[in-house]
Amino acid sequence: MPISSALKNGSKGPAVLEIQTQLLALGYALPRFGADGDLGDETLAAYGAFLMEAGLRTLSDELPKSVTVVGAVALDQAFQALNQHAQPAKILNEEAHHPHAGRSTSMPFRPWRRVTAIVLHQTATKIGEKASSWHTVPIHFGVTRAGKIYQLYALTEVCNHASDTELNRASVGIEIDGWFCGIEGQPETLWQPGGSGPKRKPMDLPKEQEDAVKTAVEWVITTVAANGGTVTRIHPHRQSSKDRRSDPGSLIWQRLGMWAKAEFGLDDGGKDFTMGNGLKIPAAWDPGYVGNRY
Repeated sequence: MPISSALKNGSKGPAVLEIQTQLLALGYALPRFGADGDLGDETLAAYGAFLMEAGLRTLSDELPKSVTVVGAVALDQAFQALNQHAQPAKILNEEAHHPHAGRSTSMPFRPWRRVTAIVLHQTATKIGEKASSWHTVPIHFGVTRAGKIYQLYALTEVCNHASDTELNRASVGIEIDGWFCGIEGQPETLWQPGGSGPKRKPMDLPKEQEDAVKTAVEWVITTVAANGGTVTRIHPHRQSSKDRRSDPGSLIWQRLGMWAKAEFGLDDGGKDFTMGNGLKIPAAWDPGYVGNRY
């Protein structure tokens, strides 16, 4: 909706709400007030960041004093150029029902160009097929054993899933429901919960679930590319946390992580790559990484 005159600090109404909605869709954060239809410092700061990235304003710490007609047109054009890329039927969008409690407070949103990685996880529990069961999980996508894909966060939201701040800011997380051995065929590498109950037995990876993860990975890569970004990396959670030694496990990594590397030319950082206090990919997961211990 074009505006006929500048919107000043303190302006309220549907025009302000639309500008806020467009800024959020483009990946600019409004962490405190969100899209509330009230033009304040938070919205003007996000708008100023957009102008700088669009080349319409020089680098400055000062807030714009208003949303100008020219700036609003540029924002609308950038929003209209977004390509959300139609979701496959398997992806069930649950963003509106999710509490988003896992969203980063220091950087709630990021521009599309900063989405560069995918991180694969195993849940190490069984969350199940009901959407409501996934609403406590801080992850972009949850993939059930029957092959349902629940989207819980927007691709431009920063979600605290990967244990490392920088990786969180760059990545989309995918949780694969179930418990899997750290090294397939070695049940002693399966994480066991505490207590005196019976020991778990390793789960398999159903074809429906494997295919659904592939669908999610491809859709993320395609959608990010359609909006001006490039996904170049894929990582196991293990690489960013010493406490996630078996995450997602050799079965998932070999069938899905290495598949994504071959299919889309993604990079896992190489033999010695880690982030934060993470662990290297072991040779038991990737035979090319000779000498890397589990």
